[in-house]
Amino acid sequence: MIGKVGLAPMAGVTNWSFRTLSFEFGAEFAYTEMISAESIIRKLSVNEKYFPRKEEKEKVAIQIFGSDPFVMAQSAYLVEKRGAWIDINAGCPVKKVIKKGAGSALLKDLKKLKKVIEEVKKNVKTKVSVKVRLGFEKDEFEKIYDTVVEAGADMIAVHGRTAKQMYTGKAKWNIKNKGYIPFYINGDIFSFDDIKAAMEISGANGVLIARGAIGNPWIFSGKKPKICEKKDTILHHIDLLYFEVRNKAPCEFRKFVSGYTKNLPMARQFRAKVMKIEDVEELKLAFKEFFLSFST
Repeated sequence: MIGKVGLAPMAGVTNWSFRTLSFEFGAEFAYTEMISAESIIRKLSVNEKYFPRKEEKEKVAIQIFGSDPFVMAQSAYLVEKRGAWIDINAGCPVKKVIKKGAGSALLKDLKKLKKVIEEVKKNVKTKVSVKVRLGFEKDEFEKIYDTVVEAGADMIAVHGRTAKQMYTGKAKWNIKNKGYIPFYINGDIFSFDDIKAAMEISGANGVLIARGAIGNPWIFSGKKPKICEKKDTILHHIDLLYFEVRNKAPCEFRKFVSGYTKNLPMARQFRAKVMKIEDVEELKLAFKEFFLSFST
């Protein structure tokens, strides 16, 4: 909402360290991991790790999820000053979220989705965006778009699949943009060329990059890194993660290993090795030794 290319919200991935790295490589804005509105109301201390830090606050949206319009509104009110704006998650297809009537389950009840947006808008002064999918079981994006606009949202972002599809099949980019509010597209954006193509095909104002950024922060700049640059970025990412979560860093970094080593020789064997490492210095040394075998 404050640029054309942003880092999409991903549970367990878009933490402070990964947001920081993405900003360094050209991401213009980002989101927190999704935070339960109920847990915000209950003031659970576990949420502190999710909120944007002071230096990034002006470009990180706080994404909340829930199904009760009044709980969503109250939680938004409590945290609105801690981020750049509030984002309502109406797209998560994970079963445990849907069972609570939250995430993409809201797409099955557009009256409730509208009520959620309206109540949040009434309770905050900041802007409010909504992240959706094409529909729950089938493509009903036109209805969803109209609902979001009528409810007064300031921006909509759509993942070009239905909730039922999860991440299977090809994400749709040819989506009608009526142009009433800023429109961002998400799904299957794995390269700088994909960014341009998705925007041209959809007529979107911008894109949100999700899985395409995991182990590939260069996607935001379009630059192809040299082997030595890749190694340095990996070590820097590990350091950022260690600063954030200390000794949990090696375990947390495992979700990025596949992306960073994609298409490299002996990658499969190397991944099997590093997935067992639990010490941060040992992890960094393993990467240094792995990259020594490649010419710069």
